[in-house]
Amino acid sequence: MKAKSILTGFLTGALIAGVSTLLYAPASGKDLRKRINKNIEEIMSLITEMTEQIKEMKDEAITASNVSKESMKDFISDVKILIQNWKENIEPHKEEIGLKMKEIESALSELEAIMVTSSVNSLKKINE
Repeated sequence: MKAKSILTGFLTGALIAGVSTLLYAPASGKDLRKRINKNIEEIMSLITEMTEQIKEMKDEAITASNVSKESMKDFISDVKILIQNWKENIEPHKEEIGLKMKEIESALSELEAIMVTSSVNSLKKINE
C-alpha cells in the first residue's frame, strides 16, 4: 500500500509540474501544443513503466509469501518430528533422569545451606 501511495503521489506531482511548466513557459500556441503532446507521451510512458513495475512487485510479493508459507509448514513439521523423536528417546531414561534431577536439587539445597552458614559465621567474626 505504501508503494502505491508513493507512486500515486509521484505521478500526480509529475503531471502537475509538467502541466504548470508548459502553461507558464512563454511560447506560441503551436509550440505549446507540441510540448504538451511531447510531455503527455512522456507521462504516459512513465505511467506504463510504473504500472509494469508495480505488477512485477506484486508478483514477487505473492511468490515470496507462498515460499514463506511452505517454508514455515516444513519447519513446523520438522520440529514436531524432532519433539516426537526426543520423547521416544527419553522415555527409557525417564526414571534415571528423574533421579539425577533429585540429586541436583539436593546438591543445590546443600550448597544454599553452606552459603547461609558461611555468611552467618562471617558476620559473627565481624561482630567479635
